[in-house]
Amino acid sequence: FFDLDYDEAFARITRARDEFKAARLSPLGFVAPAWLLNAEGERAARDAGMQYTTRINSVLDLLTGELEPTRSLVYSTESGWRRAISLGWNAALARTLEMRELARLSIHPPDFTEPKIRTQILQFIERFVRTRNATTYRDWIGSQRTNRKAS
Repeated sequence: FFDLDYDEAFARITRARDEFKAARLSPLGFVAPAWLLNAEGERAARDAGMQYTTRINSVLDLLTGELEPTRSLVYSTESGWRRAISLGWNAALARTLEMRELARLSIHPPDFTEPKIRTQILQFIERFVRTRNATTYRDWIGSQRTNRKAS
């Protein structure tokens, strides 16, 4: 979605949305592969009725325009050096996330085939659940809107 124009992004998002709806699912958000979303893709997501999108460093409420800066922890497992860098990088990022309301941990199936990465993921989960509730983007966005209305 990084290089797509508005029309192509809109067509892909609405096609996927409609496939989900046909399966009796109700998608409210759109996350581009690898979070690579340009401004046209963001506009297409909004126009397709999506209520939120994410990038690697933020969550955006497409209805209100509210942006929550929060870096997602994500791993690269394709080689030994990438795994080593991922472990160190995410350890440092996790410390910065402790000061944020929302901590995001992106897990992919290959991550759990690597013992050190699996161990770190589980440690992060144990650490984060001490001060946060696990949630979905849908529920988190909803609670943010409710909190803003109450303020």
